[in-house]
Amino acid sequence: MAAEHPPRRGLLRWLLLSAALAACGDGELTVIVISLDTTRPDHLSAFDCDRPTTPNLERLAREGTRFDQARSTSSWTLPSHMSLFTGLPPGVHDVNIDFQVLDRSRRTLGEVFKDGGFKTHGIFSGPYVHGHYGFARGFDYYERGTQDPMLFDLTAGQRSTQAGLREHRSHTEVTSGMVVDRALALLRNSTASRNLLFLHFFDPHYDYKAPRRLARQFCDPAYVGPITGEGLTRQGLVHAGMPEADRRQLIDLYDAELAWVDENIGRLLEYLRQDDRLERTLIVVTADHGEEFLEHGRFGHRNGLSEQTLRVPLLLWGPGLGVPAGRVEQAEVSLCDVLPTLVDYAGLPPEPGIYGRSLRPLLAGGSLRPQPVAAALCFFPAQPQGHYVLHRSVVLDGLKVVSRVNVQWSPQDERNLSGPVLPGTETLAVYDLRNDPLETTDLSTSTDAHVVPRVKAALSAYEAEHARQREVLAQYTPKGAEDGSHIDMGLYEMIQAMGYAQGPGDDAGP
Repeated sequence: MAAEHPPRRGLLRWLLLSAALAACGDGELTVIVISLDTTRPDHLSAFDCDRPTTPNLERLAREGTRFDQARSTSSWTLPSHMSLFTGLPPGVHDVNIDFQVLDRSRRTLGEVFKDGGFKTHGIFSGPYVHGHYGFARGFDYYERGTQDPMLFDLTAGQRSTQAGLREHRSHTEVTSGMVVDRALALLRNSTASRNLLFLHFFDPHYDYKAPRRLARQFCDPAYVGPITGEGLTRQGLVHAGMPEADRRQLIDLYDAELAWVDENIGRLLEYLRQDDRLERTLIVVTADHGEEFLEHGRFGHRNGLSEQTLRVPLLLWGPGLGVPAGRVEQAEVSLCDVLPTLVDYAGLPPEPGIYGRSLRPLLAGGSLRPQPVAAALCFFPAQPQGHYVLHRSVVLDGLKVVSRVNVQWSPQDERNLSGPVLPGTETLAVYDLRNDPLETTDLSTSTDAHVVPRVKAALSAYEAEHARQREVLAQYTPKGAEDGSHIDMGLYEMIQAMGYAQGPGDDAGP
């Protein structure tokens, strides 16, 4: 039902909302946004992986639309989820490192749908999707789908002594079942006709602890070695040059985690079927980032902007809303496009200030003008050195520009990450992703007559994209944040001690 009183943005928004709801009949609708942490599309059978990892997502792909060229806006959880929630790239939402919190001037998924008359529910299972960062704004319920508390569930005094324990438990607790159990309870108990449900599944993130029956299904029974799925980063078990049998075991355990998450998503779909909700449901499935399995000599993510960490799955399912079945889209799209697409299908008025764009015209058989897909990543040195390292990338028409530059900064600058670029520190590379998916050959200095015009066009698109981001960012007037509007230096030191406030250095590849 529409809200009984005008939303806080004023009379104009209220009138637009009323007109939109009248146009779509203000009928029943359930919008479900599923975020799979650390999930590569090439490991999903729904995206043509030859292993049966995700049969339930396969069904959604058969009955909905699959985007094969979707990319995240960063290679780690916090900034990429913030793009999912705001429709803004990291350079505009300005939440790029562990101690930042979303400014009140940026509206979120929860706020947009709450103002649109939806009952809003969210369940998260990883520490960087905690409500502390601003994700809970606009949600009637925004809850942990875990048994153990996270860092920001503790008092300031407890954080200083339990930070390491909380970080360890977030990686080892198995949570997908709890996430779906809570989701089903929220749906059963909601009396609203229009519901938004956000679900975050952290289990694909290492450590890998899927049920043994699934591990047996995907792993080599003859394997004998040190890779059990636990302690992968702390014990130095995964490294360049590791035995191929160990690397294969690592991937097998990862695939078993994906199957475990898919199994629980299947429970959600079965409930929707039994409750006769499917015809009035819109489902989006995506991920925050992917994972490297030593393709560049590294394991994990948050270590560069390689395609293995930026490519993400994107499925849209809604037969009752006209989402076409069996469609495979090759357009280059971004996580920033998810929110405006949901707003469009839900019949809500366009949200001013959203950077992304609705993908609905593509699904209706039309087209969209090609647009650069941008990503960014900040690396902070282990010891303050007066700067941080900013990595940025832009993909357009199969070409990818990757840059790296040092930006002046110190912890005393608090939230300000907009210091001057240090002269002489910028590097640029250009890759042809269609012919060089591992980004091994830099084309930026090529003299090939067929290559040079494409490289110039890619570099021009890179400059135009970041000029646009600066222009949009300048339009926001900061309003502050109720939590963490400045750096908590004690928290900064804890994050450093846990290894999160730094990257591998200036050699962090694509």
